[in-house]
Amino acid sequence: MTPHKLRADLHLHSDHSGFKHLQFLKMRDCYTPPVEVYKRAKARGMDLVTLTDHDTIDGCLEIRERLDDPDDFFMSEEVETFLPGRRSMHIGVFGITEEQHREIQKVRFDYEDLVSYLE
Repeated sequence: MTPHKLRADLHLHSDHSGFKHLQFLKMRDCYTPPVEVYKRAKARGMDLVTLTDHDTIDGCLEIRERLDDPDDFFMSEEVETFLPGRRSMHIGVFGITEEQHREIQKVRFDYEDLVSYLE
């Protein structure tokens, strides 16, 4: 018997994900509300759904609140961190709690500190 493989898109943004470097333009990675992103992912066959908005879990919290914390949803985010020389890098962090998000935001500006926390 072949084991069932779960389908999940691990890089999904909602309208909570904006471009920090072009804030004056009010541009976003996505213009779709979190609940609609969730529903579209499910309609496209995803077994599990998460959002990876930039440095925020607000969209995840909105899904939890508005959809009564669905069993097939987990919180994640795309964390921007900085390497020496102020070069930036984005790291997907999956299956986190609100407390972990708060701790990640405290250390994310230094790559070494972020990686130490995540390990």
